[in-house]
Amino acid sequence: MTAGRRAGRVERRERGTASAELVVLVIPIMVLVGFAVFVGRYSATNQEVLSAARDAARAAAVLGAPAAAQAAGEAAAQDSLADRSVSCTVLTIGVDTSQLRPGGQVTADVACEIGLADIAGFGLPGSRTVRATATAVVDTYRGGE
Repeated sequence: MTAGRRAGRVERRERGTASAELVVLVIPIMVLVGFAVFVGRYSATNQEVLSAARDAARAAAVLGAPAAAQAAGEAAAQDSLADRSVSCTVLTIGVDTSQLRPGGQVTADVACEIGLADIAGFGLPGSRTVRATATAVVDTYRGGE
């Protein structure tokens, strides 16, 4: 046999192996990309909930009456999440106004339960609660009773 015939036989036996190799490589790469997207979107949602808690604490710290401060903090957190298109299946907002006095502080706690399918963009089952707490100092010359 000549070298040309041997080369021809090797080519026939290896026909289609590039397609198989491509499939074997593409699937793990797609899984890694999907995981990276999930982690990025989860992290972004976590930051958005933290931002909502900060907004709630700031909104409550500028008002003098505890009931009005609590209502303003809750509204600010809801508005902040709505502006950022965060959809919570269960949203819990707590605003602690027990130290609402000049020089005191207000603490806001926001807990948002999110469906994993919403974050990942593909049908992951289950949900996860993202929680954030923020504290704002009441200005010495404003707020309080």
